[in-house]
Amino acid sequence: MGGSLRVAVLGAPGVGKTAIIRQFLFGDYPERHQPTDGPRLYRPAVLLDGAVYDLSIRDGDGAGPGQSPRGLEEWPDAKDWSLQDTDAFVLVYDICSPDSFDYVKALRQRIAETR
Repeated sequence: MGGSLRVAVLGAPGVGKTAIIRQFLFGDYPERHQPTDGPRLYRPAVLLDGAVYDLSIRDGDGAGPGQSPRGLEEWPDAKDWSLQDTDAFVLVYDICSPDSFDYVKALRQRIAETR
């Protein structure tokens, strides 16, 4: 028996969140960076250990390095995406950018304080 899972992929702009999601879902990787114009929602069904799960994968978070991380509760459809209702978080940073690492550390802290 499967179920549904909510996954939020968060990190500073330009770190590769959408590329990671696209590689997972479609097996492709963009040749060049195209900025995501806002949060996106992907709704694939996946097979895991013989069970089908309906995933809701939220892409993006909107603030840049050096800015205060915006959490899920600040997104336009926040009522559907609270931190408490999210099953998993994927925090993405650029290994060449200390600012993007500081950004995900702040996101992790915010998630820990909220949950």
